[in-house]
Amino acid sequence: MATDAIVTLERLRCIKESDGSGHSEPFIWPVLIWIDTNNGNVNIADLVLGNARVVIRNNMRAGETVDIPASVRTLRVRFAENPQRFLLILSVVLWENDETPEAAMRAGFKAFSSGLKEAVIANLLELRAAQGDPTAEAAVRAKIEKQVKEGVEEAIKGGLTTSQKLRVKLGTLNLDDVVGSDTENLGSVGQTASTRAFTLAFSNQSGSEQYEIMGNMAVKPVPVDPCQSEVNAVNGALVTIESIRNQIRSLQEELRNAAGPQKSGIIAMIREQQAELPAATAALEQARKALQVCRNRQVNQPIFDIPGGGVLIDVD
Repeated sequence: MATDAIVTLERLRCIKESDGSGHSEPFIWPVLIWIDTNNGNVNIADLVLGNARVVIRNNMRAGETVDIPASVRTLRVRFAENPQRFLLILSVVLWENDETPEAAMRAGFKAFSSGLKEAVIANLLELRAAQGDPTAEAAVRAKIEKQVKEGVEEAIKGGLTTSQKLRVKLGTLNLDDVVGSDTENLGSVGQTASTRAFTLAFSNQSGSEQYEIMGNMAVKPVPVDPCQSEVNAVNGALVTIESIRNQIRSLQEELRNAAGPQKSGIIAMIREQQAELPAATAALEQARKALQVCRNRQVNQPIFDIPGGGVLIDVD
């Protein structure tokens, strides 16, 4: 029997905020890392690119607590066997949405995901040696965070045009700010159903911005689905379409606020994303047909799409 580890980021609480514009628009970059203690392999689960800038709440104020949107609240991994040999670590960065151009922000997100995995691999021996020693663990985490932060900053800078870099220097382009980051060592995964709550804390260096995220990790044994690969294909196709649509929405928002010389480039990016939709839609239809064929081989039951992804089998 397989085992699912499902991390859910449920609510964001604003403890203190002092955004210069008088309000905050926080968004998050969550990554779930799992390390195979048998062979040292490192893998990650993160957001699709189109969800890398989903604002949790516009005009968020101190004292408010809001639900985290479904598109960025859940990360999961399925272990086919012996989940206890895997060590899970959750890492989340909290951002304040300002004016970073979409292309530069996407470059930063890609650097974050790949850089975090690379940094964990590079410091894996130190991570293992630090297990159980809070001071040593904090030192290794700080080292990893520094490496990742430098990579993200360089990627965002590289994603800016020459004119945008000049505007940053002149103070007329306000790039998004990192409020803070936090990491939760979720430990190994058991083979029985369980739920573990956790709280992540975020603060900038001055302490003028403070937030908390409340969440949990649920462990659920699941029966093996003979059509799991087909289910995964359907879900993957749905995620791809949603990612494209989110990128289009983000670019359209950027277009509304863009200066004249920048608009043609943003329009071209929107058209590129729109051109990808027909192929993505065709891939979804093909995946649905393959799943239907598989289900018909098992039991003759109809398939219904669940909004937001997933597949529901109608069982009488």
